[in-house]
Amino acid sequence: MGSHQNDAQTDRNLLFRLIVSGQISLTSLVEALAVAEHRNFRKAGETLRISQSAISNRIATLEDIIGFRLFERRNGVHVTYEGQQFLSVINEAVSLIDLALRPTRLLPVTTESRLMVGVQSSSAGGFLRNILDRFVKYSPYVRLVSGEFAPDLLISGLRRREIDIAFTPDIPPRRTLAHDILCVMPLWTETMMAALSEHDRLAMQEAVTWNDLADHTFLVRREGMGSWLMAQALPYLEQHGAPPRIEHMIVGRDTLLTDVVRRRAVALTSAATTSLSVPGVRLLPLAGDPITLTFHALWSRQNHNPALQTLLKLVRTVKDPNVSDAI
Repeated sequence: MGSHQNDAQTDRNLLFRLIVSGQISLTSLVEALAVAEHRNFRKAGETLRISQSAISNRIATLEDIIGFRLFERRNGVHVTYEGQQFLSVINEAVSLIDLALRPTRLLPVTTESRLMVGVQSSSAGGFLRNILDRFVKYSPYVRLVSGEFAPDLLISGLRRREIDIAFTPDIPPRRTLAHDILCVMPLWTETMMAALSEHDRLAMQEAVTWNDLADHTFLVRREGMGSWLMAQALPYLEQHGAPPRIEHMIVGRDTLLTDVVRRRAVALTSAATTSLSVPGVRLLPLAGDPITLTFHALWSRQNHNPALQTLLKLVRTVKDPNVSDAI
């Protein structure tokens, strides 16, 4: 699995070089969003007060760099399928920039009475629900706020104290932990599960194999741990033929599972999801090459929020003794 982490870091470094060199610019990305909104280069230029030719040239350069067309320019301007996927993520990124420019939204009312928890698993059941319920019982005056975050946002959120503690199976390498002064504590394990439609031909089985799933479309949520789970599964799926069809979606967990039913697709999740009740969904374990997920608590050692210290004391008392402390 380490090779996939290295590949991800290489891709990230390449992206940084493209941005720093100006080959991919925020200007061209915003212009592409404007063209997609107006379906017209001229109107996008008028809105942004930039010439149509400048927008057209920059977007053409952007398309050359990313390797696919964002727009079809025959009989008007139409966003391509690849463009829709690309621009939906870019729109989300621009929204995050807007949020970052409004820091008052991110500030807690008082650090003493608020605990922000980043989760990457369902808290409807299992260890995570147990620990959060116990914390609320013993700390009734602390405002507990939880949210799902993409892995890269977890690290930056912990660094800036926007997140006090994260519960995640995806921990950064030792070098990153040391650089960001982050602490990590293994807590519990869950098995990876496959969510399928009850009408799927595999639904009546007691378990599924990677070979069973190789011809399915995999639906992946951008938030939470969906992308990380998919990365763990890829080596097993690639042993059984062509790379799987993967669609990334900006939806909640319940909507994702509902789409699994409608489309007879598959989504990877953890065993805690069995606590959710979604009509038409069947959760099956993976036979042959099961994947065990070890969830960790992750926090900054420079975070002195008293509520965090209270939670950490509680976590240590209920930590699964069978989970190894080795990272």
